[in-house]
Amino acid sequence: VALKVIKPGMDSKAVLARFDAERNALALMNHPNIAKVLDAGTTVQGHPYFVMELIQGKPITEYCDEKKLTINQRLELFSQICNAVQHAHQKGVIHRDIKPSNILITEIDGKPVPKVIDFGVAKALGANLTDRTIYTSFQALVGTPLYMSPEQTQLSGVDVDTSSDVYSLGILLYELLTGTTPLSPEELRQAAQDEVLRRIRETEPPRPSNRISSLGETSTRVSECRGTAPADLGRLVRGDLDWIVMKALEKDRNRRYKTADAFAADIGRHLTDEPVEARPPSTAYRLSRFYRRNKVAVTFVTFLLALLAVVVPVTSFGWRRAIIARREADEQKAIVVQYAEDLRREFLGQAITEVLSGDASRAEPAIEKAKRFGVDEDTLVILEALKFFYGGDPK
Repeated sequence: VALKVIKPGMDSKAVLARFDAERNALALMNHPNIAKVLDAGTTVQGHPYFVMELIQGKPITEYCDEKKLTINQRLELFSQICNAVQHAHQKGVIHRDIKPSNILITEIDGKPVPKVIDFGVAKALGANLTDRTIYTSFQALVGTPLYMSPEQTQLSGVDVDTSSDVYSLGILLYELLTGTTPLSPEELRQAAQDEVLRRIRETEPPRPSNRISSLGETSTRVSECRGTAPADLGRLVRGDLDWIVMKALEKDRNRRYKTADAFAADIGRHLTDEPVEARPPSTAYRLSRFYRRNKVAVTFVTFLLALLAVVVPVTSFGWRRAIIARREADEQKAIVVQYAEDLRREFLGQAITEVLSGDASRAEPAIEKAKRFGVDEDTLVILEALKFFYGGDPK
């Protein structure tokens, strides 16, 4: 176990109050990614103490770089941290000092497990974590400036809520992706306190992908720690992860993720190639997400469409040619039929003329010709009758 006890001579009212607040905050929570309180009491000398689970781990940034974890592996660890912070929020506790040194990574059965520690400056929602009065000196900052939300710069801390932890989580994710924080440590060290607070409130951080492209000589080391090439790191971060981080780092808290769980949910969507809420849901973007989730099916359908695009025009051309040929044949047939009909009429007219002339020698060939060109039987009977009537044949 880890034993936390106040050193002799350090038991001021403020220290005792913060110690009591941390102990009570940890006692409220029961989450696999938050350090557990096992016992508490007072030593024989009258010094308060509490017993925690022993976490033999390293700060998350140091662990990830040492193990050369990929971007996706880092995101999976980060999602667990978000879930732990969400659990604290549900118990009415705001951490107020989320940073790499307060997120330790230990290994259990060979797998990395993050543990959130140090709730020493935690704030309770709707209740006090201690009966003691916590004294904060005038204009004293609560938290670490590099990871501090804009509302924490108000010094009083009255206006701090759960969205402040969401902002700090955004900075932590920024560092896990780029190897640096939005505001550089050197930049804050050289500035006076008022200027530091102004920059936290007003300076818009560059997108993670833009920060990566400006790393210069350190880009090789940063990329190697993430198991990728310098040219690929910016591409991996550009897009969804840019949008997700920048939503968490909104200066206006109403535009951030509403909860740490919502933050983790968007990370999960990115990991499964689903549309993330941090990004405007354009049609092209949703289609690109759908393609990444269903590459095999989309590729197969695209192949079929391409095949149809080639086959259908060829087939349609053949159909058109067949239809045209059929139409031309019908037209030719109509012409032939009409021509035959004209011939029948012509030869029938000739036969009638010859029969009416009374000349049997001319009438007989004319009737035979009309018969060959399809004059019907009834008409031929009539022609024979007329030939008999006009020719005076005794038979």
